Amino acid sequence: MSLFSRRKLSEYEPNDHQYQLNKLNFKVTKLEDRIDKLENDWECASQGESFQPANGIDAKEAANRVEKAAQKALPNELKNAFDEINLAVKNEQQSVRLYQYERRACINTIGKPQQKRIYHIEALSKELKKYGYETKLDSNGLYSFLEVSWEGKGTSNASKIDSSKKYILPLEGTEEEILDSATGKVIDHETAFAYPRDGKWSVIHDRSIFSDAVVVPGKEIVDAPKWVQAIDPIVAD
Repeated sequence: MSLFSRRKLSEYEPNDHQYQLNKLNFKVTKLEDRIDKLENDWECASQGESFQPANGIDAKEAANRVEKAAQKALPNELKNAFDEINLAVKNEQQSVRLYQYERRACINTIGKPQQKRIYHIEALSKELKKYGYETKLDSNGLYSFLEVSWEGKGTSNASKIDSSKKYILPLEGTEEEILDSATGKVIDHETAFAYPRDGKWSVIHDRSIFSDAVVVPGKEIVDAPKWVQAIDPIVAD
């Protein structure tokens, strides 16, 4: 080997030695971490405690969280469902499909395709039946949908309506708590109501149950769509 080659090699030898030393230290650290974890698991087991990762949840808790998410989303999803139903009625349709997820997928932060949820169709199905709709679930993974139809007679409270009186039409199960952003305490409640606007029945949210914003003359309810007549009316005056 030439003098030149020996000099070039000697320049890299210290760096290579340091690299190998760092690599060994890293392996030792990883091994020590594993030993600490095993000792911790053994200590929990010896005291009769079941070991669970810090972010671990059992199946019951996972199911509860899903159910809470569905109930929290229900008021807004019910409003959107009625908007789709109204549009279908306007187009003289007898049914509408409400898809659980968006038909197109997007890419998440780790590069995998995922679809955004639109409706919790199981919870929505139960709620729409209260308003006289016929519902049918079609479970097919990401392509699951809820078929909503109004060919049947449905439920009607039209006989309770006095056209000379005024009413409010709160949607059952849509009350939401309004929290103080600073303290996290409940300061008010908001409910969804059926209300006619610009010749079209829609769902609005209001905090005051007898405010003018949600009071409807009885004469307008008599000829309202079936889903409106299915709401149990409350006399406002």
